[in-house]
Amino acid sequence: MSNKALNKKIYIICGSFLAILLVFVVGVAINRLSYEKALLSDGIRTEAQVINKYHVKNIKGKIKKSYIELAVFEDTAAVVKQQKIEKAPVNIEEKMDDLFENFGSKKMSVGDYKTKTILVDLTQYDDFVIGSRRTFVYLKGELENGMLLSKLE
Repeated sequence: MSNKALNKKIYIICGSFLAILLVFVVGVAINRLSYEKALLSDGIRTEAQVINKYHVKNIKGKIKKSYIELAVFEDTAAVVKQQKIEKAPVNIEEKMDDLFENFGSKKMSVGDYKTKTILVDLTQYDDFVIGSRRTFVYLKGELENGMLLSKLE
């Protein structure tokens, strides 16, 4: 086998590998953009876990502001779950499928998360325990901003 033929095969293999990688990256980017578009249009609720809480104090030591840090889980399946239309099972097979689909404990959020810092009142500060889970709502039309559901109610 000549050197040119070997170089040609290496170029073809590397080019096809890069093409597959490029298609994968573009697919992930398109999926992420469609998810962000759904968040903007629907105002999606997601799970958030309290990971830290702290006070900002002035020079004299008085509490000026209270903050909590949340890990907001972004599971793309959350959009699908909220848009899923619930229908009553008709036959025994659908009833069994529905039973096993909802079997078990509460599903834990898995996936990527963002850290959000939220200003809270001093009266609400003690209600938050590190490690507790809260419902976080992305406001309609604002992807980067959101608030806790308890604050909206």
